Amino acid sequence: MYKKLSVLIPVYNEEKTIKKCVERVLVAKILNMNLEVIISDNNSTDNTKEILKSIKDPRIKLLFKENNEGKGANIKNALNHATGDIVLFQDADLEYSPENFEDLLRPFFENEAEVVFGTRLSRAKTTRITGFPNYIANKIITFLTNFLYNKIFSDISTGYKVFKKDIIKNLNITSNGFEIEPEITAKISKMKNLKIFEVPISIYSRNYDEGKKVRWWHFFTYLYHLLKWRIIS
Repeated sequence: MYKKLSVLIPVYNEEKTIKKCVERVLVAKILNMNLEVIISDNNSTDNTKEILKSIKDPRIKLLFKENNEGKGANIKNALNHATGDIVLFQDADLEYSPENFEDLLRPFFENEAEVVFGTRLSRAKTTRITGFPNYIANKIITFLTNFLYNKIFSDISTGYKVFKKDIIKNLNITSNGFEIEPEITAKISKMKNLKIFEVPISIYSRNYDEGKKVRWWHFFTYLYHLLKWRIIS
C-alpha cells in the first residue's frame, strides 16, 4: 500500500541538535516502509552545513539554499524533492521525537487517513511543561481555526504534520515564512471529505534560551493568514 516515507527536515542554525536529530530519524520505526530523509538547509551561519556534510547515509538527500527565504521556502524546497508515498515534517531541534513516527503513520494503514496531526495536548504521552503564554496562544489559534473552518482540532500549531504525497503536493503552497503553517491548515480544512486524524505525541519543548524560533508576533501572523485563507476560495 504505502512503500516509502519521505521525512522533510528544514534546518537553520541547528548545530547543537541536527546530528542527533538525523540519527534518531534514521533508526525510527516506520512500519516496514522504505525511508528517504530530505534535509534542506536555509543558508545556516553556524556549523550546521559542515555537520550535515559529515553524515553519510544513502537514504539522506542534502539540499543547501544560497539565501534564507524563510521556513516556508525551506519546506517547499525539500518537498520538491520528495518521492515517498507519505510525507512527514520533522523539526531539526528535536522538540518532536522521531519515536512518534510509528504512531503517526499507523492511521494511514489502519484508518485510511489522508492527513495526520500530532497533538501535544492530550497528555497521553510524555510532555515537557512549557510556558503559559505559548499554551494560551495555541489554544486561541486552535479555537479560531475550528470556528472559521468548522473543525475540531486540538493542537493546530503542532510541528508534526503527515500527509499522503498527493495531498501535500497539490496544495500549491505559496508562503515562504512561518505563515506556511496556517496556509497548509486552512487549505486542508477546506477540502471536502478529507480524512484527517490526530495522534497523541511526546514533546520536549525548547525555551528561547535553548534556541526556540517561534516568537509572540507569530500569533498575529498565524491569525491574519487564517482569516486570509478563509476568505480566499
